[in-house]
Amino acid sequence: MEKIKRWFWNISLRGKLLFMLIGGGILPIGIVMAVSFVAVREQTEERLVYALNQGYSQACQAVQDKLSRVHNISTLLAVNDMLGQTWQLREDELDVAEQLAVFENISSYVYGLEMTLESSSVRFYMEDTYLVVNSQSRRYRPIAEALEARWYQRLEENNGRPVWVLLDGEEQGRTQAAIVRELWNPEDYSQSVGILAVITDRRQLEELLRNSSQDQVMYLETVDGAILASNVSGEELLRLPLSERNVDDQAFRSVSVDNTPCYVRSRLVDGSNVYLVSVIPGQAIRRGTNSVSSNMSVVYLTASILLLLAMGVMTRAITGRLKLLEGQMIRIQAGDIGKIEESQYRDEIGRLISNYNVMADRVEELLQEQYILGQEKAEAQLKALQSQINPHFLYNTLDMINWMSQKNETDNIRNVVHAMSRFYRLTLSKGRDIVAIRDEVQMCEAYMEIQKRRYKGRICYEVEVEDEILDCLIPKITLQPFLENAIIHGINEKEDGRGVVILNGWQEDGRITLSVTDDGDGMTVEDREKSPGGSHYGLSNIEHRLELFFGERIPVQIESSLGIGTCVIISIPMRSGEKEAAKGEAER
Repeated sequence: MEKIKRWFWNISLRGKLLFMLIGGGILPIGIVMAVSFVAVREQTEERLVYALNQGYSQACQAVQDKLSRVHNISTLLAVNDMLGQTWQLREDELDVAEQLAVFENISSYVYGLEMTLESSSVRFYMEDTYLVVNSQSRRYRPIAEALEARWYQRLEENNGRPVWVLLDGEEQGRTQAAIVRELWNPEDYSQSVGILAVITDRRQLEELLRNSSQDQVMYLETVDGAILASNVSGEELLRLPLSERNVDDQAFRSVSVDNTPCYVRSRLVDGSNVYLVSVIPGQAIRRGTNSVSSNMSVVYLTASILLLLAMGVMTRAITGRLKLLEGQMIRIQAGDIGKIEESQYRDEIGRLISNYNVMADRVEELLQEQYILGQEKAEAQLKALQSQINPHFLYNTLDMINWMSQKNETDNIRNVVHAMSRFYRLTLSKGRDIVAIRDEVQMCEAYMEIQKRRYKGRICYEVEVEDEILDCLIPKITLQPFLENAIIHGINEKEDGRGVVILNGWQEDGRITLSVTDDGDGMTVEDREKSPGGSHYGLSNIEHRLELFFGERIPVQIESSLGIGTCVIISIPMRSGEKEAAKGEAER
């Protein structure tokens, strides 16, 4: 008997499970489950897909009603005689009082239409010859502002006809959905007199998509792929590729989205350039099909009781040591990393306990290493924060403003304060360490604007950066130290203290090359091997930050000749988008 017991304790865990499952009734339970599950799965899938189709149809009708109301309001404004006559008037045809009266009547009329739309607003983009037109106006904006916006291209492609677009950063940093259209001269329909935008709060559109099933993603997407609204956050959005959209799906169909089997349905909302897309993972459907009906519960309950009785004695050999291991793992959560006394049995559970003890030793080592790394990280973060605000640079700038104030140079003071405010706003960048090259270039421009005024025009600054790379990502404050070194260690070393600093950026072979060139005094080979000290950011600091973000070593290359100048170059991979920024922040 003792030999049998020892043999049982030492056989593999797989062998014990086979004894329990086969001896307890895996064959009869398997037959019952196979027959029952097939029938339940088919019926449940049919009911779930039917419910999804009904919910999609209701959401589509609600969205169509909303978009139609907004479209109708835009049409009423576009064909209104009072507005059409006003757009034809020239500035010299009305005095100030008459202009104010005319536009007050227009605002009253428009306000009444806005009240019918709930949380929507109307905006006109017009020539800025009228007094009421300015960039801060809620109602009347300069048409130049629209012509420079990204969404204007969509309006042009649609020949000025109504089209739904996203207005970027219009309301406390939130993008807004709007239907825009050209306003034509009633006497000459080939002449545009302005642009009309009927803006809808995206939260209203999102509310129309809220009443969807669990795990179901619904979103409104323009023909060109802009997301107007969705029922989930951007990180959770499961998007259907543009090539997979259909103008009018009659029912949900099976499609692979991001290598995930999904049920999808899409439809172009009548009279608009907006698709209503619904995506639900196939796994969510399968969860419903796995629910057990009441008639199956009686069979499963009876079979389970019999199986548990048969397995009770056999599982004792397993559950005892597993509970011991589980209890120790629970204590780990409270910080008690202890070992388990190893038994004489060498089956899978025995080896698992041995591996756990090895793991416990390793965890203690890793915790110690993590503590040391945490201290180093805290010191690095402190240095990064200190380098963001250079006290020496701030002191020199404030001292310069003081001298300007004594000379009553009001315009120069305003320009310097504006540049300094812009520089620190871009430097702090809401606490983000990863920014777009566009923001980095703007920060450098603000910095050089201050330096040019500080050195009274002796320094010229030029920017030659390709537009294609402006949206790519880079660790914050990478280029500014190069500019600072170019001034301090390059141009200031010349006898006349005059020179030119050029910032270049271009794309080549899938990588981005950025360089800062000056015509300063230059450096010798020995000087080139040293890290310039004019900035809190040394070259090794910059190389380390670039390596952390891009995952590869990126050296700072220095090309310099005495009496000619210096060029500092870095070559980085192309990275763009919020996911890459989040990845870079996580690696840091």
